[in-house]
Amino acid sequence: MKKNGISKWLFAQAMVVLLLWPATALCAAGEDRVLEAARQKVAGELNRLDEGLREAAAALGKTGLIGQNARPVLASLCRKFDYAVDCAAVNLQGRMAVVEPEVFRRFEGKDISGQEQVRRVLKTGSPVLSSVFFSVEGFPAVDAEYPVVSPDGKRIGSVSVLFQPEKFLGGIFVPLVRQTSVEIWAMEEGGLILYDADASQIGLNLFTSGRYQPYAGLPALGKRIAAQPQGKGVYEFTAGRSANVVRKSALWKTVSLYGTSWRLVAVTVEHPAGKAK
Repeated sequence: MKKNGISKWLFAQAMVVLLLWPATALCAAGEDRVLEAARQKVAGELNRLDEGLREAAAALGKTGLIGQNARPVLASLCRKFDYAVDCAAVNLQGRMAVVEPEVFRRFEGKDISGQEQVRRVLKTGSPVLSSVFFSVEGFPAVDAEYPVVSPDGKRIGSVSVLFQPEKFLGGIFVPLVRQTSVEIWAMEEGGLILYDADASQIGLNLFTSGRYQPYAGLPALGKRIAAQPQGKGVYEFTAGRSANVVRKSALWKTVSLYGTSWRLVAVTVEHPAGKAK
């Protein structure tokens, strides 16, 4: 009887371990699987953007930046990307010579030479992906610029695709996390939030915004995320748009284009109810 009682106790303990450990392991595995899928899809879309810009730059090098021959090149470029706001040919003076689609043609002739990414592409002759900035179109955006060179090798300007990163990233993240317990947010290395399921956080800076200051662990983890291309950690923050504070585990990886990096962060809630333990 004594031996039978011990066996039952050991069996009960083993069942507890089997019930609890797989849930934690599967959660972590699911988080990593979703994050890697997101990384691959974002990297693939950035590569597709690079290819589209490179082809448009080659075409504009032959047609020139102005005139009716340039418009079809820019219109075709914009149609390739459903997140594109507008596509422009920018001359050596930093002015938008031609802009498509038609609704944005009113910005033709606009001087954007003061924008950091425009100065850089014209100075270096290398493609650039900007940080988020306030565009002349009237909203925060990201600009991908690619140099345009004539057949005889002279730089004549650049071609750009302007887009809002939350639309770019949301189109990838939302289908991936549907019917999972994983959330994904993204940030620049400087701490600016590029995407979050809670739209009110998009555009905030993780290091400086007052919204994050009551949760010291989150900005601290953010510093690690900015400094390390991949890793994992935990932090406390509100659950969704509620006031309920929970403990979250985070994994992050990096995607890059033209030397600009974005951190993609996959998150699951460790303690789904009540104050984090």
